[in-house]
Amino acid sequence: MPSAAELFGLGNAAVVAPAGHGKTEIIANVAAVGRRALILTHTHAGVHAIRSRLKRLGIPHAQVAVDTIAGWCMRYAHAFPGVAQPPDGMPQTGEQWNQLYRGAAWALRVQAIREVVASSYDRILIDEYQDCHGLQHELAITLSSIVPTLIFGDPMQGIFEFAGATLSWDGEIHPSFPLAGTLETPHRWAGKNLELGQWIAETREKLMRGDVIDLADPRVTYRESDDAFDMGTLFEGIDGKEGSFAAIHCNKTICYRLAKAANGGYQAIEEVAANRLREFAFAWDRAADGRARVQAFLALSEDCFHKKTQAGGEDPDPEDAVVQQAMRDLIPDVGDGNGAEAVARLFSLARKRPQWRLYRNELWRDAERAATEVVAGRAETMVAATLSVRHRVSNSGRKMPKRTVSTPLLLKGLEFDHVVIPDATHFGNERRAQAKLFYVAISRATRTLTIASSRRFIQFNAPDL
Repeated sequence: MPSAAELFGLGNAAVVAPAGHGKTEIIANVAAVGRRALILTHTHAGVHAIRSRLKRLGIPHAQVAVDTIAGWCMRYAHAFPGVAQPPDGMPQTGEQWNQLYRGAAWALRVQAIREVVASSYDRILIDEYQDCHGLQHELAITLSSIVPTLIFGDPMQGIFEFAGATLSWDGEIHPSFPLAGTLETPHRWAGKNLELGQWIAETREKLMRGDVIDLADPRVTYRESDDAFDMGTLFEGIDGKEGSFAAIHCNKTICYRLAKAANGGYQAIEEVAANRLREFAFAWDRAADGRARVQAFLALSEDCFHKKTQAGGEDPDPEDAVVQQAMRDLIPDVGDGNGAEAVARLFSLARKRPQWRLYRNELWRDAERAATEVVAGRAETMVAATLSVRHRVSNSGRKMPKRTVSTPLLLKGLEFDHVVIPDATHFGNERRAQAKLFYVAISRATRTLTIASSRRFIQFNAPDL
């Protein structure tokens, strides 16, 4: 594998970076070699991670510009609207986003604009290239004709096939960005569990070939189970382990049900689109009266809390009864004015009920924050408030709970001390990217990996790379 200085001198090239092999570090070190580099990635969380690494390495802010691909295209397209013809405002549909990328590429064919880009940067580095779709790839090729461009990615982590990220590395990517090398040092597992890292690396190769995988390897914990909701898989031995935990399943509905079944012991995190939060906000704003607002609040609480029911003959919990009564006393106030102050208090009180265990804390927190925004007058409607809250989350990144249950899609790029796969066989039921999804899931683990399955041996079709 070439050094950072050698990569800088290669011109257009590609680096394959398996999970946990120091991709962010090498990107930062390559960027530091030159005068002024541009680093592009896909998400605000990715931008934050790269900037943090640059800061840790002491690389001056002025030496490296970091942005999302979408954000950079937005700026250039709107700076030269006559050529780029961007959509008005923030793109809302897939076709509007496509027009934005097309427009940015059109702008980059104008000589004067090419000279601006050439004078601004001496290297362009693009992260997570496996997540690029065709128009982003065309944009990268155009950029590489102006400034030498290095791309970094892992074809085995290309799990956005459903969104059009289906580029062939051999057939479409490497003709423009020749392979410079593959990162080989498993940094993620150094000082934690190198044997686990070795098993994951070996399994990656098997998945690429479509080989059989033996889950009963001593380097992982295999648990024979045909029930994804076997709580023993999630909790057995947990008391003796420190650090972060993640349970991973491809189906988001199953993830919510697992979090609920775990009685709040694991927290489900929300999809980027935050559809349930938006659903609550629309229901609240459409409500004709206080009764409809209360229904919107209660429906959200049903999706966020595991509510313990009182058994026959069981005495009520006195503490819970007090909080419950306080909530009932607030109900009439929900119909007054915009109702935001009353519902903000209801959000807070709900957390205090001993009989309610919160398992979608992120969703509940964001809804509570949205209500607070309306109370403070920073937003006129709940819909506007939720958009503002999610925008802040998107820019600042989300803080993971100690125990998380979610999908490979939402956990890609993150790492956890301990990972649990409740049902390994379900990956074979996915329509796309079966092997890739399994690899992303297992490679989140740094210290221990527990895999439950009804079968000791599993096999997935060799992926399209």
